[in-house]
Amino acid sequence: MLEIFILKVENPSCLWGRVVCGADGSVETTEHYTTLQAQMNLFYQDATQDLNQLKPTSLEEGQVYVVYWAVKKSWCRAVVRSVITDPTCCRAFCFLVDHGEMIVVSLDKIRVSLQKFLQLPFWVRRFHLARIQPITLRVSVLEEKVELEPSRQWDFSATLYLHNLLRASTQTEAVLHQLESDSTSIELYLTISNIKICVNDDLVANRFACYSSSGLDACDRFPLMLSPSILTQTALKCSDKQMEENLHSPSEHGGSSESPGTSEAGDWLTTPSLPQSQVPELVTCEEGSRSEDTKEPMFFNNQTKHGPKASGAERKSKARKETSDQRPDAEMMTQVPLGLLEWLNPEPFNSDPDAVDEVVSPGDPWVKGILVHSTHSIEPCNTLEDAPITDSLRQVLLRKNYRTLSPADRYSWPAVARGCNTFVISQNADQPLGYLIPLLTHILLNSLLLSHLSSSGPIAVLLCPGWEKAQIIYNLLEESKVSQTLHPIIVLVGIGKDEAKAVKFPKNCLLLVTTPFTLVRLLSCHCFLFLRLYHLVLDEADQLFTFAPDEMATILQHFQKVTSSEEKASCPRQLVAVAKRWTSHMEDLISNHMPYPSIIITVPEEAALYGNIQQVILMTVESNKISELLGVLDFSSEVGQKTLIVANSAEEVEDVFKAVSNKSAFCLKIHKGLLDQLDFVIQQWRKNIGPGTHVILVSTSECLRGLGIRDAACVVHYGFPPSPKVFGYRLFCMAEHFRNLPKQDQTDSGSPVSRSVLLISERNARHVVGVLRYLERTDAPLSPVLFSFAEGVHVAREDQKTDRPFCSYLKRFGFCRDRSVCPDRHRINPQSDQSALPSSGVIEVLPLYIKTASVFYGRLVRQNDKEFDKMASEMMSYYADKKPGAKELLEGALYAVQEDEIFHRVKILALPDHGESIFYNVLVQFIDIGKESDVKSHQILELPPQFHSLPNQAVEMVVCRVKPADAEIEWHPKVTRAISQKIRGLQHRARAVLCLGNTVFVDPMVRVTQMPGTKTFINEYNVQTEILKTGMGVNNPEHLDFFRAAVQDNSSKDGGPASSLYPQVVWYQTCDSVIVTVKLMNPESQRCDFYTDRVVYSGRVNGRSYRADLELHQKIEADICHWEMKSNQPVLKLVKQQQGHWERLIRSKVPKLC
Repeated sequence: MLEIFILKVENPSCLWGRVVCGADGSVETTEHYTTLQAQMNLFYQDATQDLNQLKPTSLEEGQVYVVYWAVKKSWCRAVVRSVITDPTCCRAFCFLVDHGEMIVVSLDKIRVSLQKFLQLPFWVRRFHLARIQPITLRVSVLEEKVELEPSRQWDFSATLYLHNLLRASTQTEAVLHQLESDSTSIELYLTISNIKICVNDDLVANRFACYSSSGLDACDRFPLMLSPSILTQTALKCSDKQMEENLHSPSEHGGSSESPGTSEAGDWLTTPSLPQSQVPELVTCEEGSRSEDTKEPMFFNNQTKHGPKASGAERKSKARKETSDQRPDAEMMTQVPLGLLEWLNPEPFNSDPDAVDEVVSPGDPWVKGILVHSTHSIEPCNTLEDAPITDSLRQVLLRKNYRTLSPADRYSWPAVARGCNTFVISQNADQPLGYLIPLLTHILLNSLLLSHLSSSGPIAVLLCPGWEKAQIIYNLLEESKVSQTLHPIIVLVGIGKDEAKAVKFPKNCLLLVTTPFTLVRLLSCHCFLFLRLYHLVLDEADQLFTFAPDEMATILQHFQKVTSSEEKASCPRQLVAVAKRWTSHMEDLISNHMPYPSIIITVPEEAALYGNIQQVILMTVESNKISELLGVLDFSSEVGQKTLIVANSAEEVEDVFKAVSNKSAFCLKIHKGLLDQLDFVIQQWRKNIGPGTHVILVSTSECLRGLGIRDAACVVHYGFPPSPKVFGYRLFCMAEHFRNLPKQDQTDSGSPVSRSVLLISERNARHVVGVLRYLERTDAPLSPVLFSFAEGVHVAREDQKTDRPFCSYLKRFGFCRDRSVCPDRHRINPQSDQSALPSSGVIEVLPLYIKTASVFYGRLVRQNDKEFDKMASEMMSYYADKKPGAKELLEGALYAVQEDEIFHRVKILALPDHGESIFYNVLVQFIDIGKESDVKSHQILELPPQFHSLPNQAVEMVVCRVKPADAEIEWHPKVTRAISQKIRGLQHRARAVLCLGNTVFVDPMVRVTQMPGTKTFINEYNVQTEILKTGMGVNNPEHLDFFRAAVQDNSSKDGGPASSLYPQVVWYQTCDSVIVTVKLMNPESQRCDFYTDRVVYSGRVNGRSYRADLELHQKIEADICHWEMKSNQPVLKLVKQQQGHWERLIRSKVPKLC
């Protein structure tokens, strides 16, 4: 037997209800449907959604859609029953399948239902009483008799009697019979005064119905008749006064502090059932009351989501919400039938005509979280078909499967194709097709026509952060079929003497792809070739300014000088910069080198950096967050302001609202459980405020998209943002207060600065590193506590990387480009890094596989060690007779592979999922050479056990004190190729300086040959010198500093003597002083002693001691010299005894002085 809850009674053959408890004991709580309702509200209220995709193109009767129900201010699932079309608009009769209501909805309030919103079955089901049919009283005038006979329609008295039974009952149960069309036949059982009756039989017994032909005859069954007095007695148990108290209990503004989904689920399962006589009253259409927007006869008019087992607290919370809405405007609404108002005006009824909401254009980029600041109007292109590019370039995109435009493409392409100065920050900034195609369109259609009127040389230069990206862009230019017109070339010049002078440009070259370092060298030798430079493109501009700031300043100065000349006034001038992040250099780039720019930023957190939002960081404990919050809010400001406080849960919203509402005169709140108040909150927020008014809104992150706020003056992150994307969208709520660089001269400098306040507690430890990386790009003062906290997180993360390999960049060059995101280990592990290789002395090495220009794999050649040669000869003999193929391939097992008549031992690293295929590739490692490559499965041979005993012979060799030039992170292929051709397979002599696991560090490494007929040996070449000769490498004296420091740490932990490290020192001078910066971040135990000819600084960072003893070139005034902390680094000011220029800072050379 099922426990059900009846929502609406049309007649005994049409009951609308919900199953509360199944026959197997399963309970259908409101939690799932409440969650579904909240998810639909959040999704369809999201202002960033594309309405063109959500609105149905046409309506089909019987299909499920999602419609807006103005009464509950919610989006609900509905089935379209009929469509009404007139000359003005289109409307639909819809049945709400989770509420049992029939409403009229206009077409603009109907949305396509997503599949994820159709997972739950319809909550409301239709039932009818089984085995009975209605009867009516037939009067025969001729025969003068009255008799009851079956009828097609139910008499109103039967419906009213059933209505009274339901009101008097304390429990409602049913036995399901069968599903007939769209209704389920049931036997309905009610418990009234501890007596259980069958309603089907009771209607027959009281002559309201008779048994149908398929049921029992009346004479065969004598059902228990219910005394009418029981109904009146039960109804008297709950007086009208008690009913008023239940429905209108006093409460504070705001309702329950628990989220609806949680409270309903818990109360639903644990609270004892309440009699249905205590639920809001049933009414009938004959009594004059109908549904607010339907003409159904009978229903529970105040019940929406609370079943018979909903707790009293739940109903009180709902009643409080209804009571708080009974303002004069709400009373006016209740006096007019809303069904009629909705029919006349399909829009949600607005009782306050003065409070008109802003109309947000669907094409407004701010709705999508996109910042567009431009001196020109930009009409975005939505599809590839309407993009402002040539047909040939459009075909290139289609061949590349580039069919969908990103948000940055939609707004930047029209500006770039028009020839405007364009600045773009987006997540896909590393994809050059995003700016290359519209740029080529503009060059081909405009600039190309004017290039013949001026001197020779390229008209466009594309600057890339490194040789790899330059090669990628050059390949794209070749594939785009513009080489026949623009004749692009790629030029990469090293630091070799006269290398730049030797570069020859083709006369027809119009497009140059290069790096900042190369371009500066070319400008110094071929400046006259860049006199008709019209277009300058900065690919990954944040990387360019970070690693080549001086070179970029030189290039921009030349570009401005060339394009601002009077003879070039009629020529096009365009600068396009694309980046992933905002840096401090970009403000100068836009202000001084990009007149009339178009700025498009699709990353909200980067838009906040551009907008110059003040960042405030508060470190606090979790239990003291509300006190810190109240301390940072300004409740006495004379300027009107709007503050947004963002929490992570409904509970946090309620707690903050309770604390803030005691301080603020006007405070609003919204969370997942209050989505029916969303329109009211938006309306109140958008009202104009006067001086001294402080409006505070407390919200959860998930509700922000539905609010569409852009004019907040302050955003307080009470709940820590779980991701940078969420953090950025919160900051974008202040978008109207972002600075506008294209119109900066028109901006009121006296306007208050918008700010973001971030509360950080001990619960947010794992996010501190990411927050610090973001804040370091702002002018926000950072607490030393935050740095120490972040350092602790770094240490904890390193402790979790014990099983990771050692960072390859750290081994190759002595530094890691970004430790905060590098997944590998940066700390020496005495266990895993223990090595049997020589750590000092002269060794003989045989490089066999050249991985990069400074990293090789090979064997150590030892005297009187012929085991490997013996094994190699035995393998040749074994496989000379037969070559047995491998019967079974196992990952990690040893096999043999033949290459160039030589048999090698290999270890299988990975096996692909080849299915039934016989031929496939397998990734293996040549354990005696060191290389990894794919080999065909049929080429793998069985390796006899006697060849397994010899250990792996391959050793990694790192040549120290060299690194790529021009801030590159990888060696250029031509350097690796040159070194490979020179040293591969030849024995070299080297000095070991360090060993780490299977890696030996050598410095130097030379080729030694013996003079024929003598005992004289000569050094034929030095590998480090050969690398430097290519012009693509530079000296790297700091290569081993990290490893020496690590060895020092380990020795100090073991009780050995510890020595101080020498920190990096940077200095510059004025006519009367010298400024020295010690490159240590937040050092501890600092001391600085000034003497007339000497300065001694000491400090500790991360447990390591640093000491700088500077013997000065000339004398200083020791008494008035001082030091201070700037940007978390110690800065020393040395006052000269005699004014003038110092040729150098110290007497003797120090490696780390620059």
